[in-house]
Amino acid sequence: MPTTLNSRCSTCKKEFKNSKGLALHKKYVQKYNQCNQELDEIPLNTINEFKNILVTEIRKKLTLGFKSMGKKLVTIPCPESIFFSVFAGHIHYYSNVKGIYRCIFRGSDAYQVLREIFNSNNWGKKNFSQNQQTYVVCIDPIPWNCDFQNQIEEIDPLEKLLQASITKHKIKRRPRFLRGEILIEWKKKTFKEINGNINKVGYLYINFYISQSINL
Repeated sequence: MPTTLNSRCSTCKKEFKNSKGLALHKKYVQKYNQCNQELDEIPLNTINEFKNILVTEIRKKLTLGFKSMGKKLVTIPCPESIFFSVFAGHIHYYSNVKGIYRCIFRGSDAYQVLREIFNSNNWGKKNFSQNQQTYVVCIDPIPWNCDFQNQIEEIDPLEKLLQASITKHKIKRRPRFLRGEILIEWKKKTFKEINGNINKVGYLYINFYISQSINL
């Protein structure tokens, strides 16, 4: 029996055999976002300061020039407690064994959701002279296994050109995140020194695509 929309997660697009499988998936997601008693409580001013750091680092990636458009990555050292304090309520995947949290933002409301998280109206866009703007792409992603030519969408001509260049390469498997998605991950990395010391450090990874437009 083919999978129906009723058994597909609207956030990660994972498909389940039936609605019970989807319900169990949602139950796990809800558990991921519950308060972890083992994590430190972070002062509000520290959380807001870290959010400002995130916005600053994202905006550094919003450079001007068509050749710089495309996939971007922001990497920042980040304690697990701060990550949870910022993104709790939006965590969609967690693995205690691998030490990974994952948040996925997509679609027309993604910018608004992250605006509320970051407390910034301009977290994902930067204006330049001559009415040029570089921005984080927050649109409903074109399915990775669909033909681009059959997609009808009113977007900027530069955006169309960039999407067309991406689809020239046949994708055999779904990429980690699609154009139009913002994937935010926290991972614990282990560093082994030559003297045998082991250091474990948490890192925050923000994956996204950028494009540019001219405001007429």
